[in-house]
Amino acid sequence: MKEVLLYGGLAGLSTLLGVLLVMYKRKLAEKYSIYFVSFAAGVLLAVSFFELIPEGLKLYNNSLLVVLVGLILFYLIESFVTIHVCKEEKCELHKVGWMSFLGLGFHSLIDGVIIGVSFNINIMLGLITTIAIISHEFPEGLIAASLMFRSKFKKEKVFWYSLLVALATPVGAVLAYLFLGNVGSEVLGILLSLAAGSFLYVAMANLIPELHNNTNKMNFILMLIGILFIYLLGLVF
Repeated sequence: MKEVLLYGGLAGLSTLLGVLLVMYKRKLAEKYSIYFVSFAAGVLLAVSFFELIPEGLKLYNNSLLVVLVGLILFYLIESFVTIHVCKEEKCELHKVGWMSFLGLGFHSLIDGVIIGVSFNINIMLGLITTIAIISHEFPEGLIAASLMFRSKFKKEKVFWYSLLVALATPVGAVLAYLFLGNVGSEVLGILLSLAAGSFLYVAMANLIPELHNNTNKMNFILMLIGILFIYLLGLVF
C-alpha cells in the first residue's frame, strides 16, 4: 500500500508540476514541451509492447483482443471529451469546458487504476508502469494548463482544477489496489490489456500527432530514447 500511495502521488505530482511550469514560465514551457511529449510517446509505446501486453498474454489468452477494445474504448471516450491542445487562440472545437476538465480528471483516475493494478501483479511492473505514467502526465499538465489559460481561466482556478486532476491519480491507485487485489489472474490480465490499449491510444492519438506538427529531428531521437530507456530498464530488472 505504501508503494502504491507513494508512486500514485508522484504521478499526480508530475501533472501538477507541468501546470505550475506553465503558470510561472509559460513561454519556456510551451517552447520545450514538445521534447517531453516526444520522450513520453516512446515510453508509452515501449511499456505497452515490452511490459503490459506480454504480461497480459500470460494471464489471459485473448488479451490482444482486449488491447484493441481498449483502443476503441478510449477513442469513444475522447470523442465526447476533447482535451487536445490547439495552436489557435480562438478554437471552438478544442474549447475547454467542464466536460474537458472532467475528462482530464477521468484520465488521471484511470492512470491511477493502472498503477494499482500493476502493483497487484508485481512491484517491478508497478514501477515501470508508474514511470510511463509520470512521463506522460507531466506534458499532460502542460497541455491542461495551456488549454485553461487559452480559455481565459484565472490562475487560481487553473491551480485548483489542476490539483483535483492530479489527486485523481493517487486516489485511483489506492482504490484499484484495495478492491482489485483479490480478483483472479484472468481479470488482472484483462485490466493490463486495457491499460496497454489506453497507453497506445494516448501515444498514437494525442502525443505522436503533436510531433507531426513540429518537424524537429530531436523529436524522433527523444522518442527512440524513451523506447530504449524502457527496454534497458526491463533488461536490468
